[in-house]
Amino acid sequence: EAPPKKDVDTIYNTWEDTEDTTLMWQLISSNKVDELRLWLKEDPTVAFIRSRDGRGPMWWAFEQRNEEITKLLMKSNVPHTDRDAKGLTPVDLLEGNN
Repeated sequence: EAPPKKDVDTIYNTWEDTEDTTLMWQLISSNKVDELRLWLKEDPTVAFIRSRDGRGPMWWAFEQRNEEITKLLMKSNVPHTDRDAKGLTPVDLLEGNN
C-alpha cells in the first residue's frame, strides 16, 4: 500500500541530514538490499528522504550503480529525474558528473 501523497511530498521536499538519511546511505553503499527492503516494508516513506544536499536514496543507488536497489526504489515510485542542490539528477551520477 502506497503512503499518502501528502506525506511523501512533505518528506521529499524536506532536505536535511538526519539519522535516517545516514542509515539509508549506509544501507545503499553497503548493498544491504534485504535490510533496505524490510525498512521500506515497515515505512514506505523512507524511500523519499533526502539529505541536505538534495540527494536521497535514488541518487545513492545510481552513484553505486546498484541496479537491484534502483529497481526496488522505482517500485516504490521514487523519481529518478529530479535534481539535487547542484542541479544533478540521479542519472547524471552514472556519467561521473558528481
